[in-house]
Amino acid sequence: MKSISRVITHLQSLLNHLMFADDICVFCPSVRRLQRILDVCRADAESHGIIFNCSKTVCMTFKAKSAKSTATPLLKLGGQYVKSVDQYKYLGIVLGTELSDDKDIQRQLRYQYCAANKLRACFSRCSNAVNNVLFRSFCTPMYASQLWCNFRKSYMQRLRLAYNFGCRALYNLPWRASVSSHQVQCNIHRLHSTLVGP
Repeated sequence: MKSISRVITHLQSLLNHLMFADDICVFCPSVRRLQRILDVCRADAESHGIIFNCSKTVCMTFKAKSAKSTATPLLKLGGQYVKSVDQYKYLGIVLGTELSDDKDIQRQLRYQYCAANKLRACFSRCSNAVNNVLFRSFCTPMYASQLWCNFRKSYMQRLRLAYNFGCRALYNLPWRASVSSHQVQCNIHRLHSTLVGP
């Protein structure tokens, strides 16, 4: 058990970047070390003929719960100052300085209403079998919902209403009809099961 904890601690001390295709995310507990990482990245990129796009490069400072305010770090990449932001969308996930998932839940909330209205406009006259496939394909996938751990209950309640709205809209259910019983009949997961995953 001690060896596993040492390995995890060692990995945490080494892990300072995430890369996916041409997206790179670097992070560090201090501004000075982060500047050193940026300098290394720039030097390595130049040696391979790669140029960073400074207009798309941003810096975000995650605030501690006890901190009332956080100073904005002045970082440079290729001689240009890096812009500081309070919110950024990285690989489709909305990140904020407060380490809250509320903004990302709002993103999913907007998608749910948009998907429900599109499905109702195009496929409202289809059979239940077709609607089952459509609802499972467009309304049940919740991208990165397994990462949500810090959110207000009111935002999750809004997402539940949006999820149920999509079910009512696609199947032309009366507004007072029980959505959960219809989901059971059509073998559709409820929101909680969708978020937890298989």
